[in-house]
Amino acid sequence: MILLFLPVMILCFVIVLFMFIHIIRTWNSEDKSTSKKINEIIYTILALAFGIYYPFLISKLGGSEKGIFFGTAIDELTLLGNLFIFGVMMGIVAWGISAKIRTIRNPELLKEQNNYDFFCKKFLEEYPERSKMQRRITHILPVATVILIIVLFYFIKGLLGDSWSIYALFFIVIIGIDFAFTFVAQDLIRLFDFSYMPPSAVKMCNAGLTPDELDSFSSTSVMVFSFGPFFFLSFPIFFIVLLITSVSDAMASIIGIKSGERKHCFPKNTDKCIEGYLAGFGFTFICTIFGVVFSNFFGLSNWSIELALYLAIVLSIVFVLIDIITSKVELQDNYLNPLITGIVIILVLISLNISIF
Repeated sequence: MILLFLPVMILCFVIVLFMFIHIIRTWNSEDKSTSKKINEIIYTILALAFGIYYPFLISKLGGSEKGIFFGTAIDELTLLGNLFIFGVMMGIVAWGISAKIRTIRNPELLKEQNNYDFFCKKFLEEYPERSKMQRRITHILPVATVILIIVLFYFIKGLLGDSWSIYALFFIVIIGIDFAFTFVAQDLIRLFDFSYMPPSAVKMCNAGLTPDELDSFSSTSVMVFSFGPFFFLSFPIFFIVLLITSVSDAMASIIGIKSGERKHCFPKNTDKCIEGYLAGFGFTFICTIFGVVFSNFFGLSNWSIELALYLAIVLSIVFVLIDIITSKVELQDNYLNPLITGIVIILVLISLNISIF
């Protein structure tokens, strides 16, 4: 059975290998801080973990359900996963090779368009507050995608029967992994050989990077890998983690940016502010309630409103604490938020004797 998953697993392990190579070859760089080294190692571990648990995730989603075209849902999900994930990555490889061929034919491109030093210089010159705002807004896209998929598959459940939620969750996984792999591949091309970078991919770099990530991996992809383990659990656990990481974090940052000179920084000499904490607290509370109500409405959970309120208060406090901690330790909240939030939800449910599956 494991052989059927090999295309995706091998692809993941190859990506992880190149991530490790980057870490090793830049380890002694004077510009590379300890926190950045830790972040890169955790990014790589999360990507590696996905390659290991991917078969088990598909098996869990498929369960013992019958397939629509094949004998079992697992057979269908495995085939579709290979086609969508491996197919997209092969397309990215072909896209990069075409950019390299264009560079070989026109070496002048190496002076500017396909020169990473030139890209970095121009990026730093043009990186405005607007870029920060745009990057935070894109954090909301994963939530919008998940909601759209759930609603779409719910309305066509007449065709899929009781298996509609299996296929909905599967496509959430596939779209998320394709998104993550695309950004990781872009990072590796950017860091190893920028001459493979197509012009449209350069625009993606401009939209998704921060100045601190120019010599490292983007935190955009690791956020997706951080959600993966929670897919084995009850849907509202995953969905609440997704909502808080995407929406609450984005809104806290946007409010902080909008506050401008009027914001009250805490701790001192950091870019975190009280206005942002309050926004994060409020949106975490709302996101938790919405996550439970949404899941109950579509029959994906039966949690009580009392549990939702209790979780909302606990998670709102946890969100603020994580924000304060990351302002000092300089670890990425894009993986700390989902991992800690998910663990807290699990602990609360276990303490209340409520199933996490």
